[in-house]
Amino acid sequence: MKGLRILGILIALAGIGALLFSNYITEQVLQGKSQIASGEQKVQKGKQLFSSNPYTEPLGNAITGSAEKKIAKGKEQVAYYEALAQKLKTGGIIGCIVGGGLFIISFVGSNKKRPR
Repeated sequence: MKGLRILGILIALAGIGALLFSNYITEQVLQGKSQIASGEQKVQKGKQLFSSNPYTEPLGNAITGSAEKKIAKGKEQVAYYEALAQKLKTGGIIGCIVGGGLFIISFVGSNKKRPR
């Protein structure tokens, strides 16, 4: 029963670690989203500046094209890390429940009287 108790504690600790890491990733994703929104606003201003004249519009598209590619890549990374954070959160909750359950079961099972 001691092994089961230790296993329960380890699984619960891993679950707590996964939850903490999930929260960290979520905070970083929120910062990334704000940076992406800021970049999109700057690109939109640049496009508006160059779109007033049909001769300068291709120049504006050339200038903002690389920024738009970086923004699209950033959005892909945000989506990936959001999914990762959600999986970690789910796994962490399951780990805490399973680890706590094993820990409790180890106490319940050890209190039974053994036949002589």
